[in-house]
Amino acid sequence: MSLDKSKAAYTQFVQNYDEMRRYHMSEADTRSKLIDFMFLNVLGWDEKNLEREGHSESGYFDYKIAVPGFSLIVEAKKELNSFSLPINGKKSSINSLYKENKEVIDQIRGYITDHGLEFGVITNGVQYLIGRFSNHDGTIWKKNQLLIFNGLEDIENRFVEFYNNLSKISVVQSGGFEFLHSTDESSYDKIISKLIDRDKEMIRNTLSAELTQVINEIFGDIFEDAVEDDQEFIKACFVENKETKKNRDELNRLFDDTPPELSEVVKIRNLDGLASKISDEIVSIPIVAKETAPPKPIIIVGTKGAGKTTFINYLFKNKIDKKNLENHPSIYIDFIKYYNNDKTIDTERISGDILDRLYENYDYLQLYGATALKRIYYKEIQRNDAGVWEDDKKNNIAEYNRKVNNFLEQKQKNKQEHLELLSKYLIRERRLRLIIIMDNADQFNIDVQEKVFLFATSLNRSAFCGVFISLREGYYYKWRFKPPFNAFQSNVYHVTAPSYGMVLQKRISYTLERLEQEKKEDLEKTISGKNRKGYEVEMTGQAITEFFHGIKDSLFKAKNDRIIDFLNYSTFPNIREGLKLFRMFCLSGYTHMDEYILRVRFTNKNESITIPMHEFIKSIGLYNKLYYNGQYSVIPNLFYPVQDSNNHFVKIWILKFLNQKLENAGVSGKFEMFHELINYFVAFGFRINVLNKAISELLNLELIESDEILSDIKWYDLPDEDFNLSITAKGHYYVCEIINRFFYIDMVLQDTPIFEQEFFDQMMKFFPKAESNGRRNMEGRISTVEQFMMYLEKQEKNEPQALIATLGSPTGNIKANGLNNDLHRIRKSKPTETG
Repeated sequence: MSLDKSKAAYTQFVQNYDEMRRYHMSEADTRSKLIDFMFLNVLGWDEKNLEREGHSESGYFDYKIAVPGFSLIVEAKKELNSFSLPINGKKSSINSLYKENKEVIDQIRGYITDHGLEFGVITNGVQYLIGRFSNHDGTIWKKNQLLIFNGLEDIENRFVEFYNNLSKISVVQSGGFEFLHSTDESSYDKIISKLIDRDKEMIRNTLSAELTQVINEIFGDIFEDAVEDDQEFIKACFVENKETKKNRDELNRLFDDTPPELSEVVKIRNLDGLASKISDEIVSIPIVAKETAPPKPIIIVGTKGAGKTTFINYLFKNKIDKKNLENHPSIYIDFIKYYNNDKTIDTERISGDILDRLYENYDYLQLYGATALKRIYYKEIQRNDAGVWEDDKKNNIAEYNRKVNNFLEQKQKNKQEHLELLSKYLIRERRLRLIIIMDNADQFNIDVQEKVFLFATSLNRSAFCGVFISLREGYYYKWRFKPPFNAFQSNVYHVTAPSYGMVLQKRISYTLERLEQEKKEDLEKTISGKNRKGYEVEMTGQAITEFFHGIKDSLFKAKNDRIIDFLNYSTFPNIREGLKLFRMFCLSGYTHMDEYILRVRFTNKNESITIPMHEFIKSIGLYNKLYYNGQYSVIPNLFYPVQDSNNHFVKIWILKFLNQKLENAGVSGKFEMFHELINYFVAFGFRINVLNKAISELLNLELIESDEILSDIKWYDLPDEDFNLSITAKGHYYVCEIINRFFYIDMVLQDTPIFEQEFFDQMMKFFPKAESNGRRNMEGRISTVEQFMMYLEKQEKNEPQALIATLGSPTGNIKANGLNNDLHRIRKSKPTETG
């Protein structure tokens, strides 16, 4: 029940009470006339949630109210038996109220204890005492706080608070009484909050200015305006993703970007084969003198960043035979250019741009010329010649020509209508079928994608042109049976994400080839810099080339593949995101390019050059900041509690549970129903609202996903209907690998709330401040990490022991699976040095 409906029902309750209060009400009357109405009509509980007059060893309780994971006892007293409560108090300890209300408190405690519960409500229909009357953790129950509503006027004045603590919807969402779950913001400290220079940025690396243009172009999307016609770049960097070349490593074993089992989706995973299939489809479209029914729209679907734009560009620039393309003039439209904040689609502007590109790219067709225009509007001109223009055509040719020109000028003002007629003219008289490619609508929400789809299909039907539409697969699969998608027959093709390692390797190789060609012309500028050891390094075009040689050597030798593993797992199947992280690394202030260049210059060619994993993670996790801030970093902090919770492990438990499901049941059995997942953790005492928030965060971080293929959809609210969940490749890698490493713990502890002052003080004592170049004393970093782990170990003692026995100790796993080895290795080096 919504708050508005609840408030309206409460107003009715007050009116009924004013009528009933004239009569003496027994305890049974109080229950039936006041408490039943309040819980059922005002607070939205259902009869199935209520058990009345149940028996226990202590006697008969009045109500037991239960939902999965939470139960409470309600003790009802006569309406005239007022409780002794503070006049203006909102909360009070049980101890303060016990003497004056001993009988009723002892009575409800007996019922609660008999049933192994903790929570209860004492009410006479108008006054309410709400809280925990029994503790299972060994603490003193009389110190517990009770929430007090001292009469109907008090409820009226604090109705939102009353609703948030006792309504069914709030109890379900909060997993109990809300007031017991709120976290005091002043009860924790964070290291980053105590640092004066926490927002300070460091100077970018010495080559970033020289590299920015190259990196943004080469490691961005292939299909952008800057490189739209760069066929050499497209051919060199496109990865065909042939299945025969796939390695059966852990990533491919546990996770796979497969086409869905839907009848309308063409099941070809080889991108080269897919390109051939679509190319054949385009070529086979009949082009006859007579206008025909339009070809089916072609929908390209794939996950976010899987390479739909790249595939479309490769298809039209390299795969379709040039001779066949001459019969299919194609225009590419990037919808990012046309997005308005009001979510409207300016179809006139888009149509106008399509026309302009037709005129420019296919100038030889002279579609803007008088001859073509007169043929486009031949029928209307013919009717006017026999009608309103007849006299001028016979007697005043100059006036006639002026009217024809004005007519053609007016007709062209309606861009969309003119485009439709021009397309029909191309089919009818030039035997050409126009193809319009509408790309990047999938960068926006479903409302925008629907509008783009409707616009594309309207052009398809009215202009008889072929249309390509790229859509995010999550939206398409979810909405394909709903308007507008179910109104059109389409051919749907799934683009499978290629190997990230192959993509990056091709981009780096192309970059090196390009640098070799251009270094004498464009990259002969010299910049001087010093590395931390004092060596002079000349930053020339040759130095940039050496930097990329070092990167290539570090990433693609067999024993140096950890960074590629990280990028593969943490961005799969989003190739765009992987390239974004690599760009961040290249331009980060923490990427010591001068040192990498020296490694290339002074390392034996037979030796392997290595970029350490910790340097890569720090470069992208901090970027140009001196300290870690989880709100902005691309590296998520799994230890950060969700809102209204001080539990550091909830997100980790969910990931461990789903990862165990994946490893035990395999790909086919990796999904868990949402409500089953909730019930599993509720049984261990976790609150439903905390679990919901944790799941929402994990979905938005793409650490888990849904079986509705919605991983590429932003989750703002969990859907009402049940759905399945599974861990993603990113989630698997974080909970099995990244979380266990010193460099991760060292980073995220800076922005983790610490709820115990003693540990926080110790961490602040050891925490080393950053120098201007971002370096921090290693000995201090080790000590801070050790204190943080000691704090987490103490916090873990509050976790359900049965859950630890089932899924393993989070801190124990972290130490055993990486942290202890990292600390041992670091100590064997020189921990007093900065790094």
